[in-house]
Amino acid sequence: MSDLLRSPKGKIGLAVAGGLLVVIAGWLLLVSPQRSKAVELGAQVEASRTELSQRKLALVRPSSTVTVKPSDLYRLTKALPNETDMSGILLEMSRVAGRDNLELSSVSPSPQLSGTGYLQQPLAVVVQGRFANVSRFLGDLRSLVSVRGGRLDARGRFYSVSRVDISAPEGTKAFPTVKAAVTLNAYSFSAPVPSGTPAPSTTTDTSSSGTVAAGATP
Repeated sequence: MSDLLRSPKGKIGLAVAGGLLVVIAGWLLLVSPQRSKAVELGAQVEASRTELSQRKLALVRPSSTVTVKPSDLYRLTKALPNETDMSGILLEMSRVAGRDNLELSSVSPSPQLSGTGYLQQPLAVVVQGRFANVSRFLGDLRSLVSVRGGRLDARGRFYSVSRVDISAPEGTKAFPTVKAAVTLNAYSFSAPVPSGTPAPSTTTDTSSSGTVAAGATP
């Protein structure tokens, strides 16, 4: 047996056997665990895809039943009133600007725009004060209407901000005091017109090109 191991064929056989052992050890230590990890990762990806599909179906077909209460209707009417009510808009702007320590210079309405079930009233609002207070003013206007705990919370009417232009204030005031020209949109409810019925013309009680100054009666 020892003579066979010392022979050239025996040495070659030992070398081949040693190489096979190295390959098998490498497979057990490196390749096999990585393959197991790959299989496990694939299972996790598939489970995530299934969960994502289920969530998408839940959004498309919500299972919860929406119940409308009289209080909900009141809040909705407050957020989206049945008329433009420029005097109410001016009072609300003055209240929010005063709370944020801003000077409300003017509120200028533009011609209304009709949407499906609503009227959009563009407003050019000019305020002056510290930059931080202007930022708070915009946030307060947007938070007048929000959803809290799945319910509508309306502390005023619904506004959207479409543009803000910041410039240096007039007079001797300097930064951080700024002048902000803000383009807002106020909304009011408009019943949809049945198909085939001509839509009535919409008129407002304010001039579309006039400017309502702070403290003035619209």
